[in-house]
Amino acid sequence: MRPRSALALFLLLPALAFAAPRLKVQPPEGFAEAEPGKDAAYRALSPEGMLYRVRLFRNEPEKPLGFWGEALKNHLVKEGYRLNGEGRAFQAGETAGTAFEWVVPFGTESYLYLTAVLVTSKRIIVAEAAGPYALFTRYRQGLDQSLQSIRLH
Repeated sequence: MRPRSALALFLLLPALAFAAPRLKVQPPEGFAEAEPGKDAAYRALSPEGMLYRVRLFRNEPEKPLGFWGEALKNHLVKEGYRLNGEGRAFQAGETAGTAFEWVVPFGTESYLYLTAVLVTSKRIIVAEAAGPYALFTRYRQGLDQSLQSIRLH
């Protein structure tokens, strides 16, 4: 059996249980908060059904933001996703993050897929949203503002 990469292990880890710190997130403008799923992830939905999800994982193996950002980027490129521009750095309070947008062909449309990673010494926060190009671009600014609102408490 081939050993899995750190990213593969990270993507397979379940979100932390309720005993872990909780996420505080402002929903993107125009989105309504939804009930957390079984994985305790933060969820918000646009009226059109576009999902914005924020999940929390243990930072194991403990690595910095640069490592996890590059690991996520390399994994998605290997899976065939195409970057839509360069990744961008952002701040969510005291926590630094990296966000990427991906172009994903789906049927006759192009979708945009947002992935963002924030890292503390003990936790990895992953935010995601995806939708048809026109819909995604309508909510892009609100998504960016929501990323900056993410806090652990």
